[in-house]
Amino acid sequence: MKLECCHADTCLPDYWSGHHLPHVQIPVHHGMTLKEIKDAIRHEIRHGYVMGSTELAYLLSADWVPPEKEKAADKATKAAFAAVNRLKPARKGQRRFFMDLPEETDEDSTVYAYYVFREI
Repeated sequence: MKLECCHADTCLPDYWSGHHLPHVQIPVHHGMTLKEIKDAIRHEIRHGYVMGSTELAYLLSADWVPPEKEKAADKATKAAFAAVNRLKPARKGQRRFFMDLPEETDEDSTVYAYYVFREI
C-alpha cells in the first residue's frame, strides 16, 4: 500500500466540512517550516488522531485492532509515515509556509491545516 499526504484546506475549524478519507488537522501559524508541519502530522498519526470513515481511517485511528487486522494496521501506519516523509513544497525552494496568516492570532481563532491521505 502506498499513500499520498495531500494538503486539503487551511481554515478555522468551523469551516472544515470533513472528509471520508483518512485525514488529520494540525494547528498552523505564520511562517511554519516544512519540518514543523511534518512533525505535527506525525504527532497526530502517532496518537491516533486520524479522522475519516474508511477502513484505512479506522486502522490509523483505532486504539485497539483485532489480531487479524494488526498487520494491516502496521502497514497503514508505515505507509502514512512514508507519505508524510515524501511531502514537498509546491514551489521548489519554499522554506516558510502559511505566510498569508497574520503573525499573531488570539487563541480563539486558531487556524488549522487539514491533510488527507489517499491511496496511490
